[in-house]
Amino acid sequence: MDKKRIIEKLDWLFKSALSAPDPTSKEFKEEQYLFFENYVHFLQDNGFTTRTILKENEKATDDSEIRVGDLTPEGLKFYFYGIRKWREKYDRAKDKKKAINDFAFIEKKMMKFREQKTK
Repeated sequence: MDKKRIIEKLDWLFKSALSAPDPTSKEFKEEQYLFFENYVHFLQDNGFTTRTILKENEKATDDSEIRVGDLTPEGLKFYFYGIRKWREKYDRAKDKKKAINDFAFIEKKMMKFREQKTK
C-alpha cells in the first residue's frame, strides 16, 4: 500500500452529506476535531504510529489527516480493526459526546486485537 495514501482527512467528513444532518455546523466540526484528537493520541500512546501526528495539546484542523505511512503495520491493522469500529459506534450513538470519549470501548478493542495476534 502506498505510504502517502491518505486514509482519513477531517475535511472529507465536512464535505460528506451523509456524515451529519449539517456536516458544516460548528458543533459537528468540534465533535470531529475532538474525536480525531482522541483516537490519534490513542494510536500514538500505544505505539501504533511512525511519527507524531498531533503533538500534545495540538488541536485538529480541517486539514488534519492520517496517511498509511503514519501508522506502523500493526497500527494500520488496528486502525481498521478498532478505530473504524469506534467511529461506527459514534455514528450510531444517541449521545455523541459520550461515544467520542468512550476509551473503555477502544481499550477493549485493543485487548482483543492483541489477543488475536498472539494466537
